[in-house]
Amino acid sequence: MRAGGWQRTVGTDLSGRTLGVVGLGHLGARVAKYGLAFDMRVVAWSPHLSVERAAEHGVSYLPREELFAQADVISIHMVLGQRTRGLITDVDLRRMKPTSYLINTSRGPLIEEAALVRALREGWIAGAALDVYDTEPLPADHELRRLGNCVLTPHIGYVTRDTYANFYTGVLDDIQAFLAGSPVRQLA
Repeated sequence: MRAGGWQRTVGTDLSGRTLGVVGLGHLGARVAKYGLAFDMRVVAWSPHLSVERAAEHGVSYLPREELFAQADVISIHMVLGQRTRGLITDVDLRRMKPTSYLINTSRGPLIEEAALVRALREGWIAGAALDVYDTEPLPADHELRRLGNCVLTPHIGYVTRDTYANFYTGVLDDIQAFLAGSPVRQLA
């Protein structure tokens, strides 16, 4: 638009599409609600998720292989740790439909970066939206910056006025509690 362009493609409806949520914790459950609000079929998977726990959130549990094969949009919401580093592999990305999209606002190293770049470059998937990367800030010459089917933001998902106000208020409260000999709050 800024360069003078106008509509050149056709959009995609969300209603009736399948949203796959990888990690149905606090944030994943919220994203699942958004999918349901858009009349999407919402499915979820994570290593310890059960059918019953998924149902508590109004979504269906699918095994990993099926989630990656069926979802039109996959949104990742996992904690990064030794067991989750490289969790999303080229095998998972190859299972995705060529019309599907991958969203990662959690942690970059959850996805094998080289496999994601290859998937985007070679059209295994339609596109990705990323707010997190293996190396941050993302190097200026990184291939992700040159791919037209990738929306990139600078790890800004948590950088809001309200979040910062809560962080700083919490820090001050914790310092005061520590100095008073009281217990400090535990981070989730």
